[in-house]
Amino acid sequence: MGVFGGAVLGAALLLAGASASGVALAARATLVVDADGGRVLHAENANLRSFPASTTKMMTAYLAFEALAKGELKLDEDLAVSAHAAGQGGQSLELEPGTRIKARDALVGMLVESANDAAVVLAERLGGGEAAFAERMTAKARELGMARTRFRNASGLNHPEQVVTARDMAVLALALLRDFPDRYGLFATRGFAHKGESYTTVNGFLVNYPGADGIKTGFTCAAGYNLVASAVRGGRRLVAVVLGETSRGERAGTVAELMNAGFAKPAPEPARTLADLDPTQTGEPDPPPQGVIAESCASIIATPGAPGVGLAGLGVPGVRAAGWSVEVVGGFADPATARAIGNRTLAREPTLRGGRIGVLRRRGGGVLGFRPLVLGLTEQAAKQGCFRMRQRGLRCIVLSPQHLVAAAEQAAMLSRAAKPGRR
Repeated sequence: MGVFGGAVLGAALLLAGASASGVALAARATLVVDADGGRVLHAENANLRSFPASTTKMMTAYLAFEALAKGELKLDEDLAVSAHAAGQGGQSLELEPGTRIKARDALVGMLVESANDAAVVLAERLGGGEAAFAERMTAKARELGMARTRFRNASGLNHPEQVVTARDMAVLALALLRDFPDRYGLFATRGFAHKGESYTTVNGFLVNYPGADGIKTGFTCAAGYNLVASAVRGGRRLVAVVLGETSRGERAGTVAELMNAGFAKPAPEPARTLADLDPTQTGEPDPPPQGVIAESCASIIATPGAPGVGLAGLGVPGVRAAGWSVEVVGGFADPATARAIGNRTLAREPTLRGGRIGVLRRRGGGVLGFRPLVLGLTEQAAKQGCFRMRQRGLRCIVLSPQHLVAAAEQAAMLSRAAKPGRR
């Protein structure tokens, strides 16, 4: 993949000076269970710790459903959008700090659009802060019997200590079905509108597989492509989990094959159950999680020569983020215009000089647009530069190295979604 002026980097994020990195093989884990009693039909690496990506939002939803059931949260309640929530990278509803959103819209936006900002809004409302909410998430995981899961945020943005297993995610899926049958239908929602913007589900399996009615996709560069899926055929429900696939198409294809095989034959008798796979009972080895660099991200997250911060937990030596960045807010129709605005910004703000210009593809104003980035900055330069820009009435966002990766992941997803047949 080349730089701007040559090829489009990852067809989404254009980083001056970027070069390709090696692609790590996926550390795949798969599992299929019959929802009736959790009987195991197929298991491969079911207790291997993996990064969850947005399948994390299943637990965020569980705790939200629990709060609704207890009367601690109302669907029509207005929830505050903090600067922390609005600053989340990746998929989002483009929420602005200081505004409010209905709990219903935050919940549906989190499940349909996989909006990270909406997930954090819910976390802050229910936990008083995202970190405290993540502790509640982990405590609930233990209560449900999720033996090797640990949460550190509400969205699934990569954190080296946030891990799940295929078995644990199947346990969570069955718990959602069992404990909240009246709310589970939200996972089958295919689209909704918020403030004039229409959103369709990012879960292509839900749309394309006969009988599918949920449940949640996940994708980060470190996690690869994840999917926890549920489908019903002939009155029989199966739940399938795939963690760490190499592409969206492979993820959907693997789950479809597993589902088809499961529906084709009854569960063996006697059958193992999820309880039989519990590693606290079996004493199964517990190696540290291994990251996956999805092919679509291989070049996005490396910029030679830029001050970088190592991304802990990715599992690929030498892969570094492109330093701190400043994103100039405002959509432009094409990369060339966005780049010109970026160069003008760089010339007018001395604090940012020494940075390099990139172009980020963003969702905004109902269309796909392009925004300029100033890349390769120190944290101090990025924050000071954006502060000075705001003093002049310009809107900007400071992106940490981790948030830059998340923004690139979102850009890659938008690029793929724009191509016919790539849901």
